[in-house]
Amino acid sequence: MGIEREGGWLAAFYFVYFCALGAFMPYWGPWLHSTGQTPLAIGILTAAVQFSKVLAPNLWGWLSHFWGSRQIVILGTLLTAAGFLALEFSAGSFLAILLITLAFSFFWAATLPLVDATTMDWAQRRAASYGRIRLWGSLGFIVLSLGMGVLISLWGMRTFLPGILLFLLLAWWVSRHLPYATHVPSSRQQRPRMTPVLRDLRLWFFLLAGLLEQASHGVYYAFYSIYAEAHGLSSSSVGLLWGFAVLCEVAFFWWGDRFIRRLGIPVVFTAAFVLTALRWGVIAWWPGLLWIILVQSLHAASYAAFHLAAIHWIAERFPGALRARGMALYASMVYGLGGGVGALASGWSWAHWGGHLTFAAAALLALFATVFLIKGLQRNPALEKKTI
Repeated sequence: MGIEREGGWLAAFYFVYFCALGAFMPYWGPWLHSTGQTPLAIGILTAAVQFSKVLAPNLWGWLSHFWGSRQIVILGTLLTAAGFLALEFSAGSFLAILLITLAFSFFWAATLPLVDATTMDWAQRRAASYGRIRLWGSLGFIVLSLGMGVLISLWGMRTFLPGILLFLLLAWWVSRHLPYATHVPSSRQQRPRMTPVLRDLRLWFFLLAGLLEQASHGVYYAFYSIYAEAHGLSSSSVGLLWGFAVLCEVAFFWWGDRFIRRLGIPVVFTAAFVLTALRWGVIAWWPGLLWIILVQSLHAASYAAFHLAAIHWIAERFPGALRARGMALYASMVYGLGGGVGALASGWSWAHWGGHLTFAAAALLALFATVFLIKGLQRNPALEKKTI
């Protein structure tokens, strides 16, 4: 398989995977509401999706040493699709939806860290750019977050589950063609050990910093649209702000490897955390629409720069056969635990403090996270400037 074709399959997987995610994230809550769920039930079911990412990626990352990533990714995407099909028959039962949600989230969490590890391995072998492959996921997210809104406005919430199911089935089909590593150690071979890496406190400082940075996004993902509309913006204007943020994310994924090569991972990391705090601070202040549009561009820092730098950092710290487990640990701690804690904390804060103070607290949280980031980046050869 040629390099262009291999890169094309990887880009296609990110695109259809994030199409499904782009349809899911904005409309999961409204779909649950349409089935008659209470606000408390919606909060529990949303948190269930996040917290399932804590255990699942680590388990699948460990199993990849025995089965290989190929079998797990293919199986994970297929069983995730089966979970969304099962939701069609839940009949609005909270218990049924909860059990199905835990199941499909468990399998959905198996796929992305292993594909990230596969893409990073492929990019290093082929002297290619991870960021330029990953940006197709962001484009897919834009297409379906907007496209699903159009479908729902035309035909209602009955299009929600079939739309996601279609793209998950496409992800399953594309996953069969990805350029996975071909060698899986046999049970008789000595497997690489995680213990030396896990004993390094700098790893845990880094993961804690990432957890807090991601938790600071909780109020953005849960309440930004509500907050913007409360300041007089229409739903279509809010949608454009979301789309602009993701376009800025795409731009950084395109050029981000150059920034890392020229500035080094520590500089990119630190800038991402500081700019994240600035973003939430300006939103809390809400000085006017022009400033709000400008700080939406900082999504390139708060998400894209952070994620791209983290992927390179993990790839250096967890080389070879350990990489899939390293990506899984990163995903579970930062996006699973961090995302879940952020969602729950922002809900409590919004109810008790309101929008201004909740966004201000998110800004302080991102700044506080830089303390642990600096500890994690201390005197680490893997974080020195390097050619990517």
